[in-house]
Amino acid sequence: MNLPNGYLLQKGKYKLKQVIGQGGFGITYKGIWHTEVKGSLGAMRTEVPVCIKEYFFKDYCVRDAYSFRVKVHSDTGKLLFDKFKEKLIKEAKILSEVHHPYIVNVLEVFEENNTAYIAMEYIAGNSLKDKLAKEGMLPEAEVLRYIHQIGEALQFVHQKNILHLDIKPSNILIDKDNNARLIDFGVSKRYDVGEQETSTTMLTLSKGFASIEQYDNEGIQSFSPCPDIYSLGATMYNLLTGKIPTESILRATRPLARPRELNPAISEQTEQVILKAMEIIPANRYQSVEEMMNALGGSDYKKLDVSTPQDLSASEGDEETTLLYSSSPKNDQEETLLNVTDEELVQKVKEKKSSHSMVAVTTSVLLLVAGSAAGLYYYEEKKNPPKQIVDQSFIKENEEDVVANVSLVDSIKKQDETSQTSVPKKNVETATVKVEKQEPVQKPVSTPKKSIGTEQVSSSPKTENDKPAIDKKTTEDQNITISPPSKEQVQSFYNRLLASGKEKMNAKDYTGAKNDFTLAKDQMITEEVMRLLIACDEKIEEQHITERKAQYEEKMPFGRYTIVRKKSNNRYGAIDNDGQERIPCKYLSVGKADKGRAFEREDNLYDIYASDGSIITKGATYY
Repeated sequence: MNLPNGYLLQKGKYKLKQVIGQGGFGITYKGIWHTEVKGSLGAMRTEVPVCIKEYFFKDYCVRDAYSFRVKVHSDTGKLLFDKFKEKLIKEAKILSEVHHPYIVNVLEVFEENNTAYIAMEYIAGNSLKDKLAKEGMLPEAEVLRYIHQIGEALQFVHQKNILHLDIKPSNILIDKDNNARLIDFGVSKRYDVGEQETSTTMLTLSKGFASIEQYDNEGIQSFSPCPDIYSLGATMYNLLTGKIPTESILRATRPLARPRELNPAISEQTEQVILKAMEIIPANRYQSVEEMMNALGGSDYKKLDVSTPQDLSASEGDEETTLLYSSSPKNDQEETLLNVTDEELVQKVKEKKSSHSMVAVTTSVLLLVAGSAAGLYYYEEKKNPPKQIVDQSFIKENEEDVVANVSLVDSIKKQDETSQTSVPKKNVETATVKVEKQEPVQKPVSTPKKSIGTEQVSSSPKTENDKPAIDKKTTEDQNITISPPSKEQVQSFYNRLLASGKEKMNAKDYTGAKNDFTLAKDQMITEEVMRLLIACDEKIEEQHITERKAQYEEKMPFGRYTIVRKKSNNRYGAIDNDGQERIPCKYLSVGKADKGRAFEREDNLYDIYASDGSIITKGATYY
């Protein structure tokens, strides 16, 4: 899957040395940039270490073993691949113009091998996630030093109307001078002067670090620093307590533990800053990073001399081989996901750093009511209820986690429309949502909604007892009491959908099977359902290939292609293994030429094609 060590890009400008990280959307290499340094004595060739990220959507891509080109194996995958590649290039070009001492610089973005590459400054150092795993909870003075530096970087990008949207310890590197450097703007957004979004971002979420507004399917439509402020506060929480914060979408039923309860050494002032930065409602947070930094105080923190981090260099010491991102499956809590996993993961904390011994908590299924309650609370001022989070969900690197979809409200809406239930517009309904332990708050909502889990699957009917129950009252000025479906009911509904889909696959009804698996994914995202969806896509694509090839009479092989005659117009051309025309079927005849094949045109001239489908000569009089 990876490009081999020593592989050259951009005609030898970059040489890849080794893989230093990989995930669901890309592969990161350490490389060498061959360049010239010009001085008073002339130009001198030199080699500069760089970091090169290759866009590789692993669930939909394969690499051609001969040409090393990236290929997509389904129509669905191609649409997603092209969309995200375009977005990646657009964002990288924006960031190539952003230069700040606490931001890793983007040097260049380019396309090759049918994918995109980003060449970046290489930083020899550890991420704060690695540092936390190695040392346990960090001292407050050290954390504040790094936070002040990242705060400066964020103020700089916010002035350019750019949001980072993925701030977390694994995206902060500590360089050899012990300075924090912000990396990975892969999910960032830029807004124009009118504060409208000008670039489209994948709706990715980092468990525990994403603000509640990032769960909105429509995204963040106008510029506000509040999402980054929430994530910065969550990063402080993690570094000072060793614990991943409770996800914002779940805090209605799982209140956030106060930092000083987990680490009494934290000062009251710092605790108050963290809690204010992590308020659920954006308006209750700091309204600028500068305001948050002022509340923290202590600009001298940037000058503190704390120990320089150890490099993750090879034992030989000749070249730094520091991982920019941790790729260990055992320490992958912070991976940016397209949906949110169902585990409450904790960082390892050394006994010498804390009297609190942290252990990994067991896997638990997300309570769907939490998504509903927190969603209803946050969207109090929106006219429309939130929609389903993200359709395209992919498995993270270790592929061991079961991911639970939290798009309860959208599913409720669909059920409500199906049931033909009407509510008079004049009625006012309220829902009581408890945001934190001590502060139950009453907020208005638009219409009552039903729970998921009541959709019918033709081959697997349900009994009344299987349906998740929701108690609601729709009379004027009365409260709505929502009872969530139980874990067992969600699991049961998921299992029936999975069984129904597998039956349809056996009957070669791949479209019907895909519909069932998609519904199953809406209940609970697991590795099995994602693999089944990909298998459906592949089978559907195989059917499409067969249908496409049926339009042609195959004549002879021509390199990687096949020369054919199209049945509809009796003209010659060439198709690839997927039945796609690579040489258009518009020619009267075809003959063998010295360097390829000669295709006769309507004007009796010849177009000469090479075996790779490229045209050598146009309008030749003979061959």
